Amino acid sequence: MKNYDLIVLGGGTAGMNLVYPLTARGWDIALVESSHLGGTCINIGCIPSKTLISSARVVQTVRDAHKLGVIVEPPQVNWPEMVSRKDELVGKIRSRSYKNVEKNERVTFYQGKAAFTGPNSVEVNGEPISAKKIAIATGARTAVPPVPGLSDINYLTSTSVMEMKELPESMIILGGGIIALEFSQLFARLGVDVTILQRDERLAPNLDPEISEEIRRLLEKEGVRVKTDTMIGSLGLEGKSVYALDETESGPVRYSADTILVATGREPNSDQLDLHKAGVETDKRGYIIVDEGFKTNVEGIWAIGDAAGGMMFTHRAWHDSLLLSRFFTAGKKIVSANRLIPFAIFTEPEIAGVGLDETAAIQAGYEVKILKYPFKFLGRARAMEKFDGFIKMTVDKNNGKILGTFIIGPEAGELIHELITAMHFGATIYDLQEMIHVHPTLSEAIINTVNR
Repeated sequence: MKNYDLIVLGGGTAGMNLVYPLTARGWDIALVESSHLGGTCINIGCIPSKTLISSARVVQTVRDAHKLGVIVEPPQVNWPEMVSRKDELVGKIRSRSYKNVEKNERVTFYQGKAAFTGPNSVEVNGEPISAKKIAIATGARTAVPPVPGLSDINYLTSTSVMEMKELPESMIILGGGIIALEFSQLFARLGVDVTILQRDERLAPNLDPEISEEIRRLLEKEGVRVKTDTMIGSLGLEGKSVYALDETESGPVRYSADTILVATGREPNSDQLDLHKAGVETDKRGYIIVDEGFKTNVEGIWAIGDAAGGMMFTHRAWHDSLLLSRFFTAGKKIVSANRLIPFAIFTEPEIAGVGLDETAAIQAGYEVKILKYPFKFLGRARAMEKFDGFIKMTVDKNNGKILGTFIIGPEAGELIHELITAMHFGATIYDLQEMIHVHPTLSEAIINTVNR
């Protein structure tokens, strides 16, 4: 049995970024990946989806060009070319991941599924390997809801929808979270008739209610039908179409389309690791239970990234690996519980946020005030013909400390970083008021917010 300093299960963001700083310190590491190196983000998540979203944004920009005095021919959508461009970009980034592993003499790469055989041992393709330290970073996959009839239809997931050979005329999306929001706008802009069926009373229920309502308004403005408070009792085939039966209290409603995209959440891949043979405990959803330092209940086993549940973002997985590598190399105590983990949703306008919204801040015992500023009053936004959205800031009423900020508006995913920095260093709105922002820029929306 080959023995290593560390076994890393999973070659995605969390796993790959744990390997490099440790091998630089002389660690011999076994890296195990059952699919492609790079994980969800590079292969089937962030990069491919945002590549397609960028194409759809260009389509919409051309449609709206007349608003800026530019007359062009109506855009034509070439879906196969969009997919080809996406595949080419993914291939280049993935190839770099493999090259980096291949040239690292301290990494032994195992391509295959891993399964625990004990607390310090794993088997990959029938080959046993061992280490006193094992890090689980196996990520998550699309959760398929147990709706009657779903297994009988050729439904799409966030992965397979980006591999379609041609665009359907119509699509039903089950779910109302980040994936549903991004894909609904993407396909609506490409000419697909899209209907969202959301179980909750509003889209993206974890968002600030005002932002949820605003993104619904904007999606509906682009032609997306949004149905909330639905209860899908069954799915099935109807000729060449598929249907979803919404069993509402007032009577069943049938929705039909060419295809159905399932976007109802994620579930952990760690259920394929035979965790019970190592004694690793999971919660009721299957995510590995860890403490603030990512330790499981078994000595010598840690879990990071999506495998441990929580906020499933690539940047959070990267930070998990950073903290764990510092612990391994320098014994630095990991404090992960109260990190500022931002998010961004790449609709147009974008949505981004960090920290506490009004409800969470009040529940935490703060006396708060809310500051809000709409982009329609901002000179740069008006010049760009971007009138939708706003910044909403949660502030400690007693000292002006920023508790949270949420943005729906142009380039929100970029603008949020100034607020992340401010919150990280404990800045107040009075500190921001003293900062001179370049005019005319979108970032002036921030100073206009704190000066209200």
